[in-house]
Amino acid sequence: MLAPAILAEFRVPGTHSTQAAVLAVLVAILAASTVALLLVLIQRYRMVKDIIRWLRVRRMGEPQRPPIVLAHAHLERLVREIQSLANASETERRELLVQSSYLQTLLACLNDPVIILDPAGVPVLSNRRAVELLITPADPDSQASLRDFAAQAPVQDITRIALRSGTPVSRQIRLAIFSRPRVLQITAAPISPGLQPRGVLLLLQDQTELLQNVQIKADFAANASHELRTPLASIRAAVETINEAGYEDHVTLKRCLDIVGGHVLRLQLLVQDLLDLSRTEDPRAVVRYEPIKLDEVRELISGMFKSMATEKHLELRFEIAPDARIMQGDERLVMLILKNLIDNSLKFTSAGFIQVRWLRQTRPMRNAAIKSDAFDPNATEDMMILEVEDTGCGIPPEDIHRVFERFYTVNRSRGGADRGTGLGLAIVKHAVAAMGGVVELHSQTGKGTIMRCIWPQSRQPMPPRRPAVEPSHASPAD
Repeated sequence: MLAPAILAEFRVPGTHSTQAAVLAVLVAILAASTVALLLVLIQRYRMVKDIIRWLRVRRMGEPQRPPIVLAHAHLERLVREIQSLANASETERRELLVQSSYLQTLLACLNDPVIILDPAGVPVLSNRRAVELLITPADPDSQASLRDFAAQAPVQDITRIALRSGTPVSRQIRLAIFSRPRVLQITAAPISPGLQPRGVLLLLQDQTELLQNVQIKADFAANASHELRTPLASIRAAVETINEAGYEDHVTLKRCLDIVGGHVLRLQLLVQDLLDLSRTEDPRAVVRYEPIKLDEVRELISGMFKSMATEKHLELRFEIAPDARIMQGDERLVMLILKNLIDNSLKFTSAGFIQVRWLRQTRPMRNAAIKSDAFDPNATEDMMILEVEDTGCGIPPEDIHRVFERFYTVNRSRGGADRGTGLGLAIVKHAVAAMGGVVELHSQTGKGTIMRCIWPQSRQPMPPRRPAVEPSHASPAD
């Protein structure tokens, strides 16, 4: 319809065949123009599609050459600008990755727990020490534990103060972690890259053991002063009595000298126990693992205590398992353990027997003893078990958790050397811990006590000394 209209408009002169030829030429030109236009549009569409695909790939962080734009200055300029912007973004992204790796390395190397909270108080980042402090190994949801910690009122208060003030805030708070009271020094520092706070960094310092050690030292000084003051005061009173009565009063003189002698003996025992305790607690002390023949140890111990047991009409028994004739350990520490345990049993047993028993046992290897990624949960270790059992008065349940404290004595009614210094079980605990072991206590009032010392027969890499004591109220017959 278009061709006849054009012919009618221009009224091309000539025959009918001439008009048909002109019409064919016009139709061919029109068709060629349409095809050319479609090709141009398809080419532009493909260019735009290539640009969009390239932008998507760049957004995902994958480097790729920009698409080739043919014969279009505006599109080519657009691609160059986008390429320049993409290069700048890639540089910034790499710098952010480097800074992020610096931050992760810094957090991992810090010895103190660190938690980063968002403005709403939700934990977004933490280091390994924070996980060790706040999360149990059996907890499948570590983030839930961190959120629970951040949701506690003292933590929310210090976080709110830091966000409101815009300056670091430090507080000492007391919390229950894994049902155990802990004392934490928390420093909250707001993260404010601009005017608006973007979160809070919490730096935690567990001061529980530090405060406990300070208290232990204070108690130790007070108890040691008291233990020294009592015999010294008695000795002074005896000397003053002798001076007032004169040396001719032989009865008074003998009584006062007996008092002085008893308290001097008690002071000697106290000084010796203090020296033994100091040696066993010293982390620098060398612990020698060497073969020890238990038959020889039995003879030495029997010679020390046989007469004392006979005087009290007690039977001193020794039992050595066939596979425990030779053990590995520090002979000095083993003798210290035996002397203190048997001495304790002799003091608090009036009838019956005292039995010393050695045996070996294979037990699952403790996770706390080895910190290694290659740790085998099914691994076992050979353990030496030393048991000292007596038929004495036993330990009341309320005293079981305190008998390993320095200077703590169960029966305070005893006097003189019979009362003991209160350091014997503390020495035993630290001596066993020095060999990587633990002490188990089983006692029942009126029936007797079993003290069980367990330590490995092969030396393993051990954590800093933190002796474990596992008391229970089991009967000696268990």
